[in-house]
Amino acid sequence: MASVLRSPVFRAIAQLGSTILSPLVAGPLLLAATFYPEAVRPIFDSVTGSRGSTLITALQAIVALGVVRKVNQVLNIMASNSWRVAPRSDWDWQKEIAVVTGGSSGIGKDIAKGLAALGVRVAVLDIQDPPKNIASNPLICFYHCDVTSSESVTAAADSIRNDLGHPSILINNAGVAQPAPILKTNEAFLRRILGVNLMSLWFTTQQFLPNMVEKNKGHVFTVASVASFVALATSADYSATKAGALAFHETLGVELKHKYEATNVLTSIIHPNFVRTPLLNGLSERLEKAGVRLLESEMIAGEVVAQIKSGRGGQLVIPRASTFISGIRGWPTWLQEIVRDSVAKVAVEHD
Repeated sequence: MASVLRSPVFRAIAQLGSTILSPLVAGPLLLAATFYPEAVRPIFDSVTGSRGSTLITALQAIVALGVVRKVNQVLNIMASNSWRVAPRSDWDWQKEIAVVTGGSSGIGKDIAKGLAALGVRVAVLDIQDPPKNIASNPLICFYHCDVTSSESVTAAADSIRNDLGHPSILINNAGVAQPAPILKTNEAFLRRILGVNLMSLWFTTQQFLPNMVEKNKGHVFTVASVASFVALATSADYSATKAGALAFHETLGVELKHKYEATNVLTSIIHPNFVRTPLLNGLSERLEKAGVRLLESEMIAGEVVAQIKSGRGGQLVIPRASTFISGIRGWPTWLQEIVRDSVAKVAVEHD
């Protein structure tokens, strides 16, 4: 399934469908057929074999579907932003402070670099030291922090507030993975992955969200995975934490609206497919042998930074052509099982 979602054929089909459903493509053709039938009808008849009316009916249906699709996209944006259409416009990037967990490598490192390029001051929380290109950046500060420990997060948060001020952007990115069947998952790693991938979301948010609520301004971004929707064989722990991350994101959004009435504090989540990062060390080669095309961390970081820069909250699935996978829980059970089986074959056969 992962290889299918990243295949050139699948992307081409998705792009073709998007183009066909665009009102900007079918709309002019329908207008021409409606208002200039004498000029256009012969062309349509030659294309369809003297059934131009059939083509016009098809164009009407395509335009209608395209309009519905656009309306749906607008409603999705509004729903993710407390039913606002316009983005938040009061961001001054040179005055903003961001926290990025797991920012010393992989996606987190590239997010930190991307935010710093905007002029944002960035606090990186990690247990490993940052590379030179991060450590030498005057806008990026490193804080040694174990995000699985509330005490460690509190100490780092106090230092950040003392050194930089109150952050307005929180990127919950830290993550670990170690594929293993359920019967072979040891307790030590199970507690670690739950701490890093899931419990840390509470620890960091509890530290930095109160000031955002007080000012009614902020953005909390969660880096999840397509595993939020599709359980991965030999990675039940990872899948559970990413499904939990999605639940955290959704609950945070409604609490901000209804509990704290802080509708200007934005929430976003991103669900990438497999990404070439240290998280997949020892796994990336066998995934590629199985036909999985890995995403690059720079691409995911670029999507995160672009979403923050947009001044809107939202949910992103990367690659975007596979956004449909987010609705898998509403599919018929037999179809869900086919998807899970196709993913499992890759994981188990190459385990």
